[in-house]
Amino acid sequence: MGWTIYAYLIQFLFWIPLTILFLRIALPLVRAPFSDPLVGWVYSVTNPLLRPLERHIPRWRNFSIAAALLFWLVAALEFMLLLRLNGHPGTWLVGGLLGAIGFATGFLIALIILSALFTLFQPRAGTSFVFLTDRLASPLVNRVRRHVPPVGPFDLSPAIAVLMLFVLRLLLAWATFQAAGG
Repeated sequence: MGWTIYAYLIQFLFWIPLTILFLRIALPLVRAPFSDPLVGWVYSVTNPLLRPLERHIPRWRNFSIAAALLFWLVAALEFMLLLRLNGHPGTWLVGGLLGAIGFATGFLIALIILSALFTLFQPRAGTSFVFLTDRLASPLVNRVRRHVPPVGPFDLSPAIAVLMLFVLRLLLAWATFQAAGG
């Protein structure tokens, strides 16, 4: 009982920085405008940590390698705490990498579902949350859409993209379990 509460508390506390770092990685990749309030906030929160790192670790096109490295290290710290500091540091790094990829796939699943719901219910189009959700979800959904034609009036590409991400997330969960020594 106590271990379960401990695990949920750690996952909740690490959800916040992982979300902010994931957005810092993903927003430049989809060319989200810096004038957007949410994008500006993410940059203002992460700049104190990432600016010194980016002096030594270069960017590759729009991809911040420093942000990805920090994302991975935060996920590795979470994995280390979930293992209660047991295991080898190499296990923590591998588990952190798998955890970071698993977090990113879970976040993409939520974004795709929200984007599909936004197309159904049509919230105010001018809000930055709706714009950024669509901007982050559309690259993956558009790749699936190229290969899966609509079935009558129904577009199944968001559902297929979510299914593919679920399968990837299950494989990552299995690999993380194996890395933890289970």
